[in-house]
Amino acid sequence: MNDEGTSGAGERKPVVLVEGLHKRFGAVHVLRGIDLAVDSSRVVCVIGPSGSGKSTLLRCMAFLDRYDEGRVFIEGRLLGYRESDGKRMPDSDRNIDSVRSVVGMVFQQFNLWPHMTALGNVTEALRVVKRLGRREADAVGMEMLAKVGVDGQAHHYPAQLSGGQQQRTAIARALAMRPHVMYFDEPTSALDPELVGEVLQVMQELAGDGMTMIVVTHEMGFAAHVADEVVFMDKGEVIERGAPDDIFRRPRSERLREFLDTWRSRTIR
Repeated sequence: MNDEGTSGAGERKPVVLVEGLHKRFGAVHVLRGIDLAVDSSRVVCVIGPSGSGKSTLLRCMAFLDRYDEGRVFIEGRLLGYRESDGKRMPDSDRNIDSVRSVVGMVFQQFNLWPHMTALGNVTEALRVVKRLGRREADAVGMEMLAKVGVDGQAHHYPAQLSGGQQQRTAIARALAMRPHVMYFDEPTSALDPELVGEVLQVMQELAGDGMTMIVVTHEMGFAAHVADEVVFMDKGEVIERGAPDDIFRRPRSERLREFLDTWRSRTIR
């Protein structure tokens, strides 16, 4: 994958471009100058130990957390700030919402409304944000639920769904807004082991359909088989990036080798 993605006349700009991103929580420097470029229809998996800054990176890329330095562009539009005469100022909520309207996000927790059915969860934003009528919203909602294999549970409430069905409903909810890029933040971490596969299968199908995806994950098998690029983070920095074969079979850094050795030893157990 071309990390630059911005040079050369006539070249397409990345769907997501991150330049020199820094984030601090008080005295803790969580992100330390992250650069990332994700082109259309590419799948990028971000791996690394707990506390390495992976989820914070994704949240900053959606401007759910404000970043302190650097820039995030979504389809060429600066997210979170506006620049004038070399100065950076916070952008309006309206502009921020407009820039990130093409981003769908799936979290570790499903965040479904417990008082709404699966279909209601998927269609709420369609009716409120896109102002679709009930019939049109329900048609889109059923299409998305069928895409992730839970249309048979459309009228069930979250408490009546398994964890895997709830997460697939959350994916359907994001897809219903027709995003150009999907962010996944450890989407299987809250699931029982036997339910992980059904969610990963949906994600693999999305990748096969050409969805641009950025996935923070501890599922190394998924990263190895589905990603176009794997990014390894540690202590707020990108230590290594490359094709899955290079990352998993030919790691260059000692830190990545240690991480993979630990993962393999746990897998064998």
